[in-house]
Amino acid sequence: MRLRDAILPHGNFKVEGSGKLKAAVYGGAAAMMLGIFGLLYLLLGWAGSGPPEVGTVTLSSLDVAVQPLQNEIYTTEKGVRRDKRRLVPGEIGEKAPVVEYDHSITLLFEGKSDNGPFYFVIYDEKEQIYSEKKAEFECPQEPGRYLVCEETYWGQEKDNIGMEYYFWIEVGMEDIH
Repeated sequence: MRLRDAILPHGNFKVEGSGKLKAAVYGGAAAMMLGIFGLLYLLLGWAGSGPPEVGTVTLSSLDVAVQPLQNEIYTTEKGVRRDKRRLVPGEIGEKAPVVEYDHSITLLFEGKSDNGPFYFVIYDEKEQIYSEKKAEFECPQEPGRYLVCEETYWGQEKDNIGMEYYFWIEVGMEDIH
């Protein structure tokens, strides 16, 4: 049979022949479609992007760039959250980097996963909360050394890894408005 003989008036293909021939043709077509969808899955991540990946966080202030101390605080898989241990200020000590505060201070988040909302908690030198959990960073209004905990997650809403990042800032009289 020639190809042009198999074309129906509306541009559809018709398979004629034994059951084995039809099974081979339709089975080959199904295998080809599965291959195409498999390739799309790999290239585009249609069925989800896989487990989240924690990226890097860089703190910059006055041309000094450092990486904050990081701690994984929870994981969420398919909406089920598993909490892990949070650090407390007394454990941080000199493990976290120290930067001089400047109004151009920035935290840069880079990675393959999206990151969620940010929250900041600021502790004074006596490890007491100076500023409760806030969505925006506000410079302390008294000179001194402060421990900053920034919390976010990497991934999507139902599949993510929660992280906290710690760093010290030194606030001078010139930084207070």
